[in-house]
Amino acid sequence: MGRKSPSSAQPAEREPGRGQVPPLNALRSFEAVATHGSFAAAAATLNVTHWAVGKQIRLLEQWFGKPLFERRARGVQLTAEGATLLADVSDAFDRLASGAGRLRDRRPVARVAGTVKVNALVSFALSWLLPRLPDFHRRYPDVDVRVSTTSRRLRYVGDAFDIGVRSGPEQGAGLVSRRLMADERLPACSPALLRDHPIGQVEDLRRHTLLHSASTRGAWAQWLREAGVPRLLPERQMEFEHVFLQQAAAVEGLGVALVSLPLVQRDLAAGRLVCPLRATTWRAPDYTLVLNTERESDAAVSALRDWMLEAAAQEQGQLAPG
Repeated sequence: MGRKSPSSAQPAEREPGRGQVPPLNALRSFEAVATHGSFAAAAATLNVTHWAVGKQIRLLEQWFGKPLFERRARGVQLTAEGATLLADVSDAFDRLASGAGRLRDRRPVARVAGTVKVNALVSFALSWLLPRLPDFHRRYPDVDVRVSTTSRRLRYVGDAFDIGVRSGPEQGAGLVSRRLMADERLPACSPALLRDHPIGQVEDLRRHTLLHSASTRGAWAQWLREAGVPRLLPERQMEFEHVFLQQAAAVEGLGVALVSLPLVQRDLAAGRLVCPLRATTWRAPDYTLVLNTERESDAAVSALRDWMLEAAAQEQGQLAPG
């Protein structure tokens, strides 16, 4: 028998479900936009352009044949179909991350030993680094991490650190800066605070106490300008010496704090804090690793540096202000 011509050949059978999966890059962009409520914030999180995110969303909407977002003057809002898709996409990404984590934990870890001196901002050390250090110690039980805190520029600290964490890069002899993660800020408060005085729009902050910290005194003014209400006067204002005290005050229901999302992610996940206003996210300078070049190649220093970068990268895609 002769060969069948290409036009008469039957298409190969596909495994059930294959070929029915939307583009994965588009799904990642969709989750980021749905999480942050705007194309611009999603683009910043994904380190791509606003145009690239918009292209991925259009591609996904064409694939499904229906809109997934309602475009508004300030940000976007999920349609009913988009909300249904978000639940499935988030669940799928969570299961994928969980499976990858289990597989990664089975890899043999080289025996690394030594001491690493970390100098970080107080709020970052208390709210981000210390709660996650047990995971690093499980991976590298022979590495001794010594944490100190100060807000001084690291070029004045001398050789008293191997890895520093600062807001924004630092320049100087013997220093090299490397971006750790974005610092996005939103108003946050205790859920109980909203029972008597709900916050549905920025103007509702007039009925609340705004919480400040000495080191971020101008943050609220900057956020209110970007939100379009620069002259908003709250019912009351309170100031604390440190950012972590400001965050603790918000958890206790003393008022509304302008929080750094990476630092309060555990409070958001546990329901101790909520972010009632998602449309306007203020992007502060990125959290940055500042490395002592004389110690950068040390195995223990490299292990902690890589672990911090990995942990930050995983969490940036999971920030959930809602």
